[in-house]
Amino acid sequence: MKLLSTIIATLAALVLLASAYGGYCDPRTWAIPAVLTLAMPIVVVGVLLVAALCLLLRQWRALALLLGAGLLAAPAISLHMPLRGDKEVSNEQTTFRVMTFNVAGFEVESASLRYILDQDADFVVLQEASTGPVDFADLPQHVDMREELEQKYPYHSQGYHDLAILSKLPYTVYNDTTLRQEMGADAANDAEYHYYAKAFDLQVAGMPLRIVNVHLQSIGLNRDDKALYKKLTSNELQGRSDVSQVRHTLLSKLAGAFRRRAGEAGQLRTLLNDTIAAPNIILCGDFNDTPGSYSYRTIRGQDMHDAFAECGTWPAFTFNRDRFYFNIDHIFYRGHLRALNYKLDKAGGSDHYPQVVTFAITP
Repeated sequence: MKLLSTIIATLAALVLLASAYGGYCDPRTWAIPAVLTLAMPIVVVGVLLVAALCLLLRQWRALALLLGAGLLAAPAISLHMPLRGDKEVSNEQTTFRVMTFNVAGFEVESASLRYILDQDADFVVLQEASTGPVDFADLPQHVDMREELEQKYPYHSQGYHDLAILSKLPYTVYNDTTLRQEMGADAANDAEYHYYAKAFDLQVAGMPLRIVNVHLQSIGLNRDDKALYKKLTSNELQGRSDVSQVRHTLLSKLAGAFRRRAGEAGQLRTLLNDTIAAPNIILCGDFNDTPGSYSYRTIRGQDMHDAFAECGTWPAFTFNRDRFYFNIDHIFYRGHLRALNYKLDKAGGSDHYPQVVTFAITP
């Protein structure tokens, strides 16, 4: 029993550490650690169950191995499960609220726009705000709210492709080739390639602020892929053909998306490194990658803060469809800014949940 429990605990500890720090491995070189990083919340739950069993059976050596691995993995675990809470604001600081929301083309009537208007954030950045060249504000389902939209957000427009911004203050569009770069022939096919980004410059309390809205590469699963994933998560795989299909289809598409996002993350990091004229930056949107991943670590670097990691209070997921429950929408920031409050609501009509962060800016 001791030998068996030690072997199981060792394997569980190694998987935990690989999922915690697999984000340091470039998926363009080796993609397996990226998959483990994606599964980290599930890995943590599994390790806790093994630890509970070891405690019940009084397998102290195995339990010690798991505890040691847990301590080593704690910094990465805290990115998924922070326990920080709200921060206080000082008198000399001005506060404002930013919302990021992938609205999935406003596919469910007007629930998403109704939520946006009710939240009354100062700046709202949207991904997948429309499916064509028409401004999302002119979509038929928004006619009854157009007047309210114009009153609350007099400054609004689409950015690059389906990105949009709603602002209570005037802004200028920052144009940079890094934000528009398309990598290869796949860029012509939106189903295969979906990397868009746009930056907006404005003034808050006399301070310059740049808001960068991004949408990174999606996995691009089709209907058959999603049906296969449901079979996998329902433990209904039948025979070697299904297992082989999971390996060659799902894992292959995951690996390809990880590799593309790695390149996109490098482009965004180049922009952040070169942006000296804008000391205050908020970078937010749909990153399609979880905390601790290679893309996450590349983009965040040593100079960006994660609003969820700073103010979150419990595990969260921002994507919620087809049994995919992942935290893939993020709000990074740097400069004379401080995140005071993080809010995630299971609201709207999208397959993503909206996030609202209250910031303080110090002149």
